[in-house]
Amino acid sequence: MDGFGLHLDRRPAVRVAELRTGLVGAGAFGAHHARKLATTAGSRFVGVADRHAERAEALAEAYDGRAFDDLDALIDACDALIIATPASTHARIAARALEAGRHVLVEKPLASTPDDADELVRLAHRHGIVLQAGHQERFVMDAIGLLKTPEPPLRIESVREGPPSGRSMDVSITMDLMIHDLDLVASLFGASPLSVHAQGVGPEGRFDQVEARLTFASGEAVLRASRIAETRQRRMRTEFADGSVEIDFITRTMRNKTGLPLDPNFADKAPDPLGMSVEAFLKAASGRASCPIPGEAGMAAVRLAALVDAACRRN
Repeated sequence: MDGFGLHLDRRPAVRVAELRTGLVGAGAFGAHHARKLATTAGSRFVGVADRHAERAEALAEAYDGRAFDDLDALIDACDALIIATPASTHARIAARALEAGRHVLVEKPLASTPDDADELVRLAHRHGIVLQAGHQERFVMDAIGLLKTPEPPLRIESVREGPPSGRSMDVSITMDLMIHDLDLVASLFGASPLSVHAQGVGPEGRFDQVEARLTFASGEAVLRASRIAETRQRRMRTEFADGSVEIDFITRTMRNKTGLPLDPNFADKAPDPLGMSVEAFLKAASGRASCPIPGEAGMAAVRLAALVDAACRRN
């Protein structure tokens, strides 16, 4: 069950030897995904579609693929696709691929509204295909051992911020950066929040900086995210009854002040979270493994982000 009472379907797909794979979105993240699709076993990279034809052509050529000027043509040519476009377009593009029976990995957020996220999950279930959310920090937390703790934490504090980059300006910072930590909060607390209080800076609906407090039956989470900060930070502090765990996601270091058997060498086990995400998706889509971050998990994070944005609007 996820944090909102939903059954997480982790059944593997029908097993196949090789997948024809494609990419929608040739931006910075798209380039990383293209490299993984072109070099990961079990994947035959078909090509990429992007509204900027020159960018799609350059990326496709770099990995011996084809640049598609028609999205449906790319979908028709593939068994599985990765969507790395602006967040506000995720739901529309993913729905087209899912309706066509294609396995889909959607970069975070799964969608920009809870209703759209719900619909993507329904489509994946209806067609019996893999829908994976691109929450890569899950692989880091799993390598540390925090996703297997016997009890939820008492408190989580996180900071995820950086200077303006011009990216992801079509959605609020909650859907852009904070959603990483909201996903981890949902996973660690394993329940929906009792209350959400938040304040935001910036235009309503596209807040650039947000501070939020989510109260759960077993504890609370205090989160800060910003894309107008002076410096870049990615850190989390998790408190348990016998101490705290402090993680720096940039330096990939940890201080464990608890008795939990956590792995201080987690960076060696998860050296490339994006690559691990793509490999896990391909294994799930080819029927060799179950999906580690199913659409329901992405949907839960989107719901939390929407609750935080609603609390900001109230203030």
